[in-house]
Amino acid sequence: MILLASMNGCSAVQEISDSTGNIDKLSQSSEDRFVKIADISTVKEVDKEAEEGIIEQQEIQNSVSNIRQALPRVEDKSPSWMTLFERGSIVLILIAIIILLWQTGIGSLVRSLLYSVKWFIPRKSMRDAEMDMKIADADHEMTIREAIASKRASDKAYDSAYKKLKQGE
Repeated sequence: MILLASMNGCSAVQEISDSTGNIDKLSQSSEDRFVKIADISTVKEVDKEAEEGIIEQQEIQNSVSNIRQALPRVEDKSPSWMTLFERGSIVLILIAIIILLWQTGIGSLVRSLLYSVKWFIPRKSMRDAEMDMKIADADHEMTIREAIASKRASDKAYDSAYKKLKQGE
């Protein structure tokens, strides 16, 4: 929670804008003080320093004005770790959504919709279905033994299960 709060801090552009406003305000206040000192002073050196102080404060105010003019061209930039964290969070959320959809049964519905299009049916399943159709067709010469041999040759898990069941007989 603290991490999220720190990530949503003020933007750099806003901080620059606020700071320049504060600097300008303080500079104007200092300039007013230098003007008062110059008006009430009769000492030549104090008058000279007050005038230089007024000039410096006006230069500060001009610099602040230049910063304010350049500020619209400044963009906030997130640190690279923040961008990485955001992208990683999005990926994890998407994975969680996919798992949730699959576990609720919606994934099976999506899979069956994809299987309704011939391109998404796995080749092995298409081969098995073709063999089963040939076996079911009385006019075709393929036998059940040939279909079993073909399945055992193409699917190692099926072959292992077949052997295990055969040994158990």
